[in-house]
Amino acid sequence: MDSHQLDIVALAWSRELGLPDDALRRTGTRTVRPDTDTVRFVRLGGASALVGPDWLLERAADVDDDTLATRSTLLELTKDHGGRCTGPRLLAYASEVGDEIAAENPLISHVLPHVLALQALCPPDDVTEADLTGRRNWFTVVDENERPLAGAGYSEWQGIVARVGVLTVPADRRHRHGSVVGRLCTNDAIDEGLIPQCSCDPDNTAARRLAARLGYEELGSITEVTLRA
Repeated sequence: MDSHQLDIVALAWSRELGLPDDALRRTGTRTVRPDTDTVRFVRLGGASALVGPDWLLERAADVDDDTLATRSTLLELTKDHGGRCTGPRLLAYASEVGDEIAAENPLISHVLPHVLALQALCPPDDVTEADLTGRRNWFTVVDENERPLAGAGYSEWQGIVARVGVLTVPADRRHRHGSVVGRLCTNDAIDEGLIPQCSCDPDNTAARRLAARLGYEELGSITEVTLRA
């Protein structure tokens, strides 16, 4: 990903966090913003941003970025406020259309019923992770009986990023169906002028390998904390 594309991604995250447009383009700096309802720590390239209550911003002031991005650190900093942590989740981005499709003439569906049928064949945690029904622009590969094997979809975010999710039926993994729909979905997002983004748990090696095969580059992370009301 070139510097211009990274700047576009940084702009999207800055706007999402309510920061100045150039906040995450300031390499080597951490931008902070008070917020009473949420805690979010985003790293992108060489910059970072922390949004949270004033008391948290004070506690985190002398904590380095590597340490602050961990679940244990944010839970320790927020434990007296009932903090529940999500993440960290890696943020990866693709910038180029890929020509290689891992199957010849795959049968592809673009309709919601096949997405719902796919989700019914997958574990709940995987369904939540992919969040296909929360996206649009679906690509579901089906067999000759229209049974779904894998699906992908993306939703436009901040007008410039495509948030991509991929879901594969457990019994049909290792057949590269996820690579097929992931490639088609990623290419479509780029053709629409968007920068595809995928996110996953650092321990999800299968998802990270798939993203790497599709040309995604890991450039940052996000860690979030829900505070007690």
